[in-house]
Amino acid sequence: MCGIFGNIGRLKDSDMEVAREMLCHRGPDGQVYKTYEPNVHLFHARLSIVDIAGGTQPMDDEDLAIIFNGEIYNHLELRKQFSLSGQTHSDTETILLLYKKLGLDMLEHLEGMFAMALYDKRQGKVYLFRDRAGKKPLYFSKTNDSIYFGSEQNLLQKILRPSIRLSAMAAYLQTGMVYGEATPFEGISEVKPGHFVDIDVRRGIISEQKEWWSIVPFYEQDSIEASDEEALQELDRRLKQAVKRRIESSDLEVGCFLSGGIDSGIVTAMATEVKPGLRTFTVRFSDEYDESPIARKVANHLGTNHQELDVSYDNLLQDFENIVNAYGEPFVDDSQIPSYYVAREARKHLTVIVNGDGGDELFGGYRRYVPYANALLTSGGVKAVSKLIAPLLPAPDNKMTLYNYAYRLAKLNSLESFEQYLSASTDLLLDQATPFKVKPDEALEKKIRSIYGKNISALDKIMLADFETILPYILLKKIDISSMQNSLEGRSPFLSKDIMEFAPTLPDHMKVRGRTTKWLLRKLAAQYLPIGNEKLPKRGFETPIIEMVEKTLQPILQDYLHSSNCLYKDVLEASFVEKLLNDKVAVSKDKRAKILFGILSMEIWYRKQAEAVPA
Repeated sequence: MCGIFGNIGRLKDSDMEVAREMLCHRGPDGQVYKTYEPNVHLFHARLSIVDIAGGTQPMDDEDLAIIFNGEIYNHLELRKQFSLSGQTHSDTETILLLYKKLGLDMLEHLEGMFAMALYDKRQGKVYLFRDRAGKKPLYFSKTNDSIYFGSEQNLLQKILRPSIRLSAMAAYLQTGMVYGEATPFEGISEVKPGHFVDIDVRRGIISEQKEWWSIVPFYEQDSIEASDEEALQELDRRLKQAVKRRIESSDLEVGCFLSGGIDSGIVTAMATEVKPGLRTFTVRFSDEYDESPIARKVANHLGTNHQELDVSYDNLLQDFENIVNAYGEPFVDDSQIPSYYVAREARKHLTVIVNGDGGDELFGGYRRYVPYANALLTSGGVKAVSKLIAPLLPAPDNKMTLYNYAYRLAKLNSLESFEQYLSASTDLLLDQATPFKVKPDEALEKKIRSIYGKNISALDKIMLADFETILPYILLKKIDISSMQNSLEGRSPFLSKDIMEFAPTLPDHMKVRGRTTKWLLRKLAAQYLPIGNEKLPKRGFETPIIEMVEKTLQPILQDYLHSSNCLYKDVLEASFVEKLLNDKVAVSKDKRAKILFGILSMEIWYRKQAEAVPA
């Protein structure tokens, strides 16, 4: 787990100073910079986890050089499989050796998370590769005389001082994310998950992004023909292998996050089979839902070395701007706050943590999947009635009520495709009379309409949409930034190649059965966890968003949103935000708080950009 930065063309000394400063938190164990003929500059900031003595980067092998952020969990297996012999035990060297043998075909064999730049001197090309799910970030930009790439937008922004794309900001406020290749900045692009670009180092030409892996074909193929028991055994085998690889491929101690949920419980149970008595951690937030008694019960059942970490929001007002600014772009998910504090506390004890991330998206863990699995979203009379009554229904005050479920169901039935997906997932301003001054970027809309046009089940459509949008552009981004702010590595067995290519092939009834979400995983949990745990509902980080916006963050909310230099005034009608601040918009308290949180995050990010630009 590291940070990378590179330049093709002319690199100023000041650019390297910026890279060293801004990637130190990703790689506190050492920073190395090399220049290669004719004009390639590679920099690596290292968090040492695998082959601590021999894994220094940039790493060279004859006419190849590489900088690499991530982990390849099966790299020792690949050495045996392809008879690769190297000078170190580093997974970085394994990549070079495998590329020498297979060329770009090596990608299909890599099991892990990665963002890397590989310089092939003979071809005169630098390749930028990103992993299948998009766990590790990678950005690039072309100027008149150089090409830059690196792990963080903040780094490229500080060097290049690009202007802001207002259409991206409108899309962010509409959908809760900046989706796709484009970023909030003019001229800075993101390598998409499962894609790569190649750069001609002599001519300074960047190729179009090329897809090397996609989950789509696995959704489009016929579901597997297997009994419940056969599917359960296959899932057990694949997940055990994924957990084993993530425990064993580290020279440092590996622990587990153990919440009260079944995903982390299953992962922890399998990890204890590899490493009995491993360390597990649960967090307790003051004045919030406390999962620690459930986690403690699981830890006692599994015999782990368990520790409960107490976390509070006492210093949130002082910490909030730094938490937001770490993302390099506006970030709407309020669970970034507990995620930051959890990572900070865990890093005091370990450097590598295994988690249960990805289980919900791949196995059907969200409550919003139930209507899709049970044909409750119809094209007949129910839809016609829903279109009539949905606009008349008052917004619910409490999202944990039966009325809220009925309200959401009516809203979903009244909408189509893109609008329906946003309503079911991430929308901020979709429900409002459009207050935009700028038309939102349409990249996400095109992606969702494409997915909803596929000949797959309704459940598979929303799960595929989540995997290709929310997972990489919100959830995995949050995990990467919150962990790397604290020099902590998170490993996710559910996002292994074997699991990602297996889960989509399961029939719908093994994902959601009746009102039971994550059905197959719950069956697996019953084999490993205390009796009854497999029936527990999903609980994520429940941040007190209303109290935060109305009380804790109120001083900076008023400061930023009443500033004379607000970005939202270029994107939205200012009168709408004023009404929102005065609670004059007909939305629930929870929705109002989320919209204001999203606008505040954008303004904090914008002021940081403005401060970075010299007068």
